[in-house]
Amino acid sequence: MMNAISLALTNPMLNAGGGSGGDPDRFMFFATRNRMPSGNIVTAAAGTEYVCTKMVINTPSYKTRTFKFHLSGFASTEGGNSPQETIVTGTIGAPGNSVVVDAMFARVAGVFYQLQVAASNTVTIADQTNGAWTDELTTPDVAAESEIELWVFYHTAVAEKIWPVFRIQKHRGERVWGATDHATLLAFKDTPNADSTVALDTGYGTQAQPQYYGFDFMVAKGDWDGRPIALGFVDSLGESRQEFSSAADTRGNLGWFRRWLDMNGGIGRIPHCLIGMPGAGSVREFTGTGSSIATRRRDIIREIYAFNGSRWPFTVIANQMGQNDISTLYNTWFNTNYRSLITRIRVEYLGVRIVAFPPLGRTDIQKTITLTSVGTVATGTIAAGTTGLVSGQTVSITGSTPTAYNGNYVITVTGANDFTYNFAGGASPATGTIRVGELGLRTDFQVYSANNVWPSDGTDASGKWRLRDDILAKTSSCCDAAIDTYAAWVSPSKGGAWPSMLELPSTTLTVQAGTDGVATYNSITVADASFLRPEQTINLYSGPDGVARLSTQIIASIVGNVITYQGTSAVVMPIGTVVRPAAAIGESTPASMVHPQPVMIDRIANGVPQSEKLKFNP
Repeated sequence: MMNAISLALTNPMLNAGGGSGGDPDRFMFFATRNRMPSGNIVTAAAGTEYVCTKMVINTPSYKTRTFKFHLSGFASTEGGNSPQETIVTGTIGAPGNSVVVDAMFARVAGVFYQLQVAASNTVTIADQTNGAWTDELTTPDVAAESEIELWVFYHTAVAEKIWPVFRIQKHRGERVWGATDHATLLAFKDTPNADSTVALDTGYGTQAQPQYYGFDFMVAKGDWDGRPIALGFVDSLGESRQEFSSAADTRGNLGWFRRWLDMNGGIGRIPHCLIGMPGAGSVREFTGTGSSIATRRRDIIREIYAFNGSRWPFTVIANQMGQNDISTLYNTWFNTNYRSLITRIRVEYLGVRIVAFPPLGRTDIQKTITLTSVGTVATGTIAAGTTGLVSGQTVSITGSTPTAYNGNYVITVTGANDFTYNFAGGASPATGTIRVGELGLRTDFQVYSANNVWPSDGTDASGKWRLRDDILAKTSSCCDAAIDTYAAWVSPSKGGAWPSMLELPSTTLTVQAGTDGVATYNSITVADASFLRPEQTINLYSGPDGVARLSTQIIASIVGNVITYQGTSAVVMPIGTVVRPAAAIGESTPASMVHPQPVMIDRIANGVPQSEKLKFNP
């Protein structure tokens, strides 16, 4: 097969159609819910070694009718080596077990259509391969903005491995069923909304929820109207590091980037396929071989090009990466890391427009302290100052030996650098790398993380904001247009910092929670839960405007104004207790704000103007 560079040179009008009338015979990315395989591999258990997954995708704002879907034989790592495609069922270089796909169906308007690979109802997906595409399936016209169910029946032997792709969004009708044989699973076609198999349906709405196998790349022909269609290069901010299944919207979108792209504003919904995953780094994308390979997704897109009449299934590149390209030397950050991918994109997708999205900030919400004590009174000293702390506030102390110093304590601020609190007592001074944190209650307490100094001052220390400046200026042809995210997420009172809990919406309890401090409960009733969503971390403080923290919880579900926790509490909370969502949760050491929580995901998605989508047009 010709490589993509040669193909591009023979077809200079790759971007034809974007914004000026579509092509009914061109396969295009079209579906919500597409996701690249990544995450923790699944081991087949006895009794559920045969699996059926039902995924619900939503179609674009035009009719579709002819479809192809893809099954991969690999998954990408997350974190430090992301997006290397080295999560395999065996050892890299020594193939492991295959996954046998027993049947595949698309259910459209209640009708099941058999999907085939090479005219066969079954296919075996071998480890460490690109996988396989289904044959073309043409159905009666699928109306704009409809749902399509995708059913994949597969099995391995007990204890063998299965690649992770997506978490089940059961509130949208998605399911996962397991059995000891294929025939048992086929019966679910008659009861398509039956509950998932309990043993497989665990950890709903949490990072611990398993991910199951299914289609990743999806393309369709139809009445494409020429609107831009995006291939998205994304990292953990674009592929929703802090949102999981239960927080998905009605079209299955997670994270600010998918939500914004799929909003029906400006020039309308932008169909897209995002090929990154949490932790992705620009410098590794579309590079490598063997134990560091990250080119299989590129090659699958080339396969689309080949069966698509030498046309890509998209018209524009949306590049959200850069957040994790950090380096102490800005030349490395911008040129070696960030721009190296741009160079590869421009060669691979000759003539395709690149629209870039500058990164979000990172601020620390912990400060290093020293601790001494006299009796049961501990004194904390912060060399950087107590700015942002007030008397009566609850803080968290970590990293101390003796451990009696550690925990959540109400403090008294006694000076510009000191505070005190009461504890059980212990040796003085305390040792260790000791930190005090306040979970992002006040913006004044936040400290810029390394290479995140605001405003950009031209030094390596301000690398992230220098990157934003260079993206907006389109320096060194790093993009053809840029859509800024800064105003959508930044604190109203401090440049380059996240909004504090005091700057975000809050609500109060209208019914007392708890009775005696012993009996546990898992739900509260508030005055207004409309700005909250599942998986949001909330902190409850004594009212009316108190700063003494009573509890920290994660929302499992919301019905009206009743919030149910993922856990339980026994703390008595009176009417008027203040409920505050966190902008982000503390990650790494020191704890930092970097991945937006649902309240911020909504803020960002709603804060980037929909009119900016015009920049996707040629």
